[in-house]
This record gives sequence, structure tokens and C-alpha cells, in this order.
Amino acid sequence: MGKQGNNSFMGHIRPRQIRTGALRLRATFCLGGFSFLAFIVLTITGVLLLFYYQPGDRAFASLSELNSVLPYGGFVRSLHFWAGQMMVISVFMHMVRVVWSRAYRPLRELNWITGVVLFGLTVILDYSGYLLRGGQESGAAATVGQALFTSLPGGQALATVFFGQPSPLNGSTLNMFVWHAFILAGAVGFLQLFHFWRIRRGGGVRPL
Repeated sequence: MGKQGNNSFMGHIRPRQIRTGALRLRATFCLGGFSFLAFIVLTITGVLLLFYYQPGDRAFASLSELNSVLPYGGFVRSLHFWAGQMMVISVFMHMVRVVWSRAYRPLRELNWITGVVLFGLTVILDYSGYLLRGGQESGAAATVGQALFTSLPGGQALATVFFGQPSPLNGSTLNMFVWHAFILAGAVGFLQLFHFWRIRRGGGVRPL
């Protein structure tokens, strides 16, 4: 009788555990999917901005004149900006969910590593986009970034590659434009597709 009652209890609790695990799984996947949707929005709006943005001394002026040369230019720029913020937030929350469910364990560690690298590249992508505005605020942000670079071993060479010149003011927007629009954006897109492919191959989160 006791054994039968115990089996009955386990049969009752098991579906609840499965439902809880499935809900956690869906929440994790939804956050990852939202980050991919944000990247699609970033790509579309970025291509539109690509035609009108002028790096260098005209960087700030070209963005200020966006409304007059591109229909709903201000809206496109704002959408691009907020999509970038939401992508960083959603990737971070996705990582928190993965840590909470301990989905970084063996057989899934490659997905975890690519996710961490993806988050780092997304933050750098946002930072480089902020520098593209030009002006005093972007110059100050570039100065802080260069100071962080140079504090690392071999950081001066890295700063020169990233910012393009010893001083980050004025001409650095040309280098930031190449990094932001092509190199970093391409790397983020590739890692997202690779991350998704790994999940499809069975390297993703499973409700345990």
C-alpha cells in the first residue's frame, strides 16, 4: 500500500516538474529569439543609415540632417539605437537563464562559450555605435575606451587598430564605422547563426 501510494505521489509530481522545466526552456529560448529579432531590426535600420552616414568631420552633421534626407530618418535612428540596447539586455538575460538552469555543463559548453563571446561582441558593437555620433560626448567616450585599452598588455597596439590613431578624437569615426558596420556586425551575426545551429544539433538547453 505504501509503495503504491509513493508511486501515485511521484506520478503526480513528475508532470509538474516537466511543466516547470518546459516553461523555463521556453523563457530561455524566447530571450534568445528576441535577441535575434533585435539583430534583424539592427541590420535593416543599419543598412538604411549606411547610405546617409558620413564618417569623419561630417559624422555629427550627417546624423543631424538625417530627417531632411531620409523619410522618418529620426525614427529609423531611434529604432536602431533602442534595438541595440534591447539586444544587449536580452542576451544578458538569456545568459542569466542559462546559468540559473546550469545549461553550461558538458555537452553544452561550446554553446555557453559562444554565448559569452557573443555578449562581449554585442557590448563592443554598441560602444562603437555610440562613438559614430561624433561630437564631444563620443570623443570623451573614446578617450575612456582608449585608456582601458592602453592599460592592458600590448594595449597601445590594440587601441591603434581599434581607434585608428593615437588620439581618439575626430578621425576615429572612420575606423569605428568599419568596425561597427562590417567587422563586429558580421561577427555577431555569424555567432548567432552558429549558436542557433548548435541548439538545433542538440547542444541547447533541455528541461531536466
